[in-house]
Amino acid sequence: MKSFLSMPEDRRITHLVLGKFDGMHLAHKELFKHLGESGAVLCIESGGELLTLDKELYCDKEMIFVEFSDIKEWNGAYFVKKLKEKFRALEKLVVGYDFCFGKNRAWNAEDLADLFGGEVIIVPEFCIKDQVVHSSVIKQAIKQGDMKNAKALLGRYYHIQGRVVKGQNLGSTQLYATINIETSRYVLPQNGVYASFTKLQNRIYKSVCFVGHRLSTDGAFSIETHIIDKDFVAEDRISVDSVNVCFIEKIRDNRTFSDLGELKSRIAKDISQAHYILDSASLAFVEM
Repeated sequence: MKSFLSMPEDRRITHLVLGKFDGMHLAHKELFKHLGESGAVLCIESGGELLTLDKELYCDKEMIFVEFSDIKEWNGAYFVKKLKEKFRALEKLVVGYDFCFGKNRAWNAEDLADLFGGEVIIVPEFCIKDQVVHSSVIKQAIKQGDMKNAKALLGRYYHIQGRVVKGQNLGSTQLYATINIETSRYVLPQNGVYASFTKLQNRIYKSVCFVGHRLSTDGAFSIETHIIDKDFVAEDRISVDSVNVCFIEKIRDNRTFSDLGELKSRIAKDISQAHYILDSASLAFVEM
C-alpha cells in the first residue's frame, strides 16, 4: 500500500482521481474513465464499514492511500499545495460532484477548480434506472438484504472475506456441515439465509450462507456457509485460513425453530431453493 504522506515526490503522474472509494462501484468507474496512462487514484481512507477492502483489485491504475485523520485539519489551499508538491507533473484532477475536502469539509469540487489552476473534471451524479449510484445507497440495500439491487449498483455480486473459526460442531454431526467465518469492517447483509458462492483455495462453489444469531441453539452471532456444490469434497477446506462468500439472493429471514429436526428440514428447503437460484446466476459478476 503506497502512502501519500511518506511517498517521495512523483514526476510521472499527470492525472489524479480523488475520493474515498469505499465501495468501488459503477459510479467510481465513471471517474476512472477520465484517467490517462499516467493517471493514479488518491484514496482517502476514513474507517467505518466498507463495501470493498482490497480496492486495488478493482482499478487498473496505481492507488495511493492517505488516512483522513492525518489530513482532516488541513485547509483547502494547503491540501492542494501538498498535491502539487507530491505530484510535480500534475495537470488534471478528477472528482465526483459531491467531493468535499479540507477541515470540516468546508471546500467542495468547485473550490478545487479555483485553487488548483489546472484542469478539474467534476463528474456528475451517475444513475442506473433513475437510481443514484452511491456507497450509502448500496450499503442500505445490503443491510436490507436486497442483494439484487446491490449487484446492479456495484456491477458485481457483493462479497466478504473472513478467516475460518471454530463453530459449534452441530452442523457436521446433527445438521449440515458449515464453514464458520469471522470478519470485520465489511458491511454485513441483513440477518438471514442467502444463496451464495463460496471461494476456497481458488475454486468457487455453490453454497448457502447464514448470517445472524443462532436463535435455535446458542444464540451467538455467526456467519456460516454450507457448500452444496456437487464437485465439493471435504478435503477442499482442509488447512484453509480464509474464505470468500459472495451473496447472490436472500432466501429467507432468520427465525427460531422448535428443535434441530425442524431446523434441518428447513435447511434442506434452503438448499433446494439455493440450487435453483444459483443455476441461473452468472459467474461473470463474481469478483472475489
